[in-house]
Amino acid sequence: MNNKYLLEITNLCKNYTNENNSKIEIIKNLNFKLKQNSKVSIVGPSGSGKTTLLNIIGLLDAEFDGKLYFNNKNISLCSKDEINNIRGLSIGFIHQFFHLIPELTVIENVMLPLLINKNETNSYETSKKLLIEFGLNERINYKPLKLSGGEQQRVAIARSLVNNPDLILADEMTGNLDENTANNIFKFFINYIEQNKKTLVYVTHNKTYSLLADEIYYFKNKKIQLTNE
Repeated sequence: MNNKYLLEITNLCKNYTNENNSKIEIIKNLNFKLKQNSKVSIVGPSGSGKTTLLNIIGLLDAEFDGKLYFNNKNISLCSKDEINNIRGLSIGFIHQFFHLIPELTVIENVMLPLLINKNETNSYETSKKLLIEFGLNERINYKPLKLSGGEQQRVAIARSLVNNPDLILADEMTGNLDENTANNIFKFFINYIEQNKKTLVYVTHNKTYSLLADEIYYFKNKKIQLTNE
């Protein structure tokens, strides 16, 4: 595998079996290379396989045929514990719904990945520094339900970044926000990604957002292709 690529997928096939034991083909012979420090958007109609692909890239779904290399490691040769460790330390996820734990404060939510994956003694200071950068310094002791939608999403983004992951995956991350809030959040997010030289793959239905990527891939016929091809 070439070192300039963070991730490389070859001949990926993904099938589901329904209740009638019929095979449903979702992805067929898909090839994809993700460059270090790049921004990639994936677009396409609902149900085309975008989220399925994101779950595979994020090492959440190992039930597929083909090869996937992440940071030069052949994932199919890794144990479940190794995969969980790679995912926990190297990949950050941002979803449409915030998935914050309501019983925990803002800073406790952000600290969780550090406590689970790194057991860092300075997890509070690291999380607080990031929340200040995100303009949430006055909200660190609030519970999520006392925050606006935009604030909750910023907390969710901070949580995805606190481990300093190699790869960030975002699945319709502003789909649950009003247009103005969504635009502000996405602009802030992309700016952070660029300034900190992060690698990002995001799924979106928003054409304006998709154009902010270095490469835009479109799901078609169970594969993805560059939109300028």
